[in-house]
Amino acid sequence: MSDDSSFASLFEAQGKTTAMRSVRVGESIEAVVSGVAKDTVFLELDGKRQGFMEASELRDAEGQITVKVGDKVRAKVVDIDAKSGTVRLGRAMGKSGDITAIMQAREAGLTVEGKVTGVNKGGLEVDLGRGTRAFCPMSQISSRFVEDVNQFVGQTWNFHVTDIKDGGKNIVVSRKSALEQESADQRAQVLSGLEKGKLVRGVVTAVRDFGAFVDIGGLEALIPASEVAHERGQIQDRIKAGESVEAQVLDIKVDDKGNTKVSLSLKAMIAAPEREARAPVAKLAIGSVVKGKVTRIETYGVFVQVEGTQGREGRGLCPAAELGVPRGTDLRKVFPEGTELTAKVLETGDGRLKLSVKGAKDAAERAEFEAHLDQGGAGSAKGFGTLGDLLKKFEKKR
Repeated sequence: MSDDSSFASLFEAQGKTTAMRSVRVGESIEAVVSGVAKDTVFLELDGKRQGFMEASELRDAEGQITVKVGDKVRAKVVDIDAKSGTVRLGRAMGKSGDITAIMQAREAGLTVEGKVTGVNKGGLEVDLGRGTRAFCPMSQISSRFVEDVNQFVGQTWNFHVTDIKDGGKNIVVSRKSALEQESADQRAQVLSGLEKGKLVRGVVTAVRDFGAFVDIGGLEALIPASEVAHERGQIQDRIKAGESVEAQVLDIKVDDKGNTKVSLSLKAMIAAPEREARAPVAKLAIGSVVKGKVTRIETYGVFVQVEGTQGREGRGLCPAAELGVPRGTDLRKVFPEGTELTAKVLETGDGRLKLSVKGAKDAAERAEFEAHLDQGGAGSAKGFGTLGDLLKKFEKKR
């Protein structure tokens, strides 16, 4: 069965209705998808009036139709059949060449189809059909700089009509405006079908330290760096611009300016790796002296990973005042990453671990002094005697 016959059968089955709401060419309306064919998407406008759109206007970059029965779409009235009342919706008027239709397209904000036939000093020459000519200025070809416009000759595009003069003899069109409208329509279409937890496919457009930007059918979404993988690492080593990815919608938010922000997660698509069982870390008691290596340097101190520990549970801060160096010392030069330190535990608990190099040195000196006393305690008693013995010696000297 052809698309035309299926189209006719669908409307015949739906029956005739009365008291239909009037619509006009150029009006933007919302409709519900009632059927999907190869080249046509059938729509129900208000429960009474029927309409349709060309499927080509609802396909994604991979050629797949993006709507299904029951979905809502918003488009403009392109044409109304005077006999049947059937409404054609769309985003483009098509290539009619009829000046009246072109004027209607301008009034309604619809695009018209045109073929680039040549290049002149100021822009592109465009054929709108039936010998109707138009001009597209250089500034209205694209939002990006184009080095060689001759490459566009022979291509067929949609244009917005921006000006009509002399009864249609001078028509000015804009490809740039049409592209912006198409992008906005695509974003709106994609957003209407998004929800948390949904899986989407897209192409990575840029990678930054904080995350990766992904084009999901005309809508830009962000994969935060923390949502790229379970393991820590440089995001640039895990994902590249131009790469196709499948991700899960993490969140959809509208900011203060009304812009919709979509965040995605690659991590949600990957099973978390099983962690190896770690040996229990010995409790770090306050006052104990430990060894470790510098893992990070800040202006206010250095972070030290205590020997025999892994992760945050064994990583502590040794403030600059506890490092035993003069104030204003460049800590990055004196304590580069990997420097081995011996420090005393000053505080623990609630995820905090405070260390002191100066405290460890003081403790070592105190221990050395006490050991010296233990070794020479008896000899010292014989050499100095009691306080009374010292007083007697003093009296004799007088």
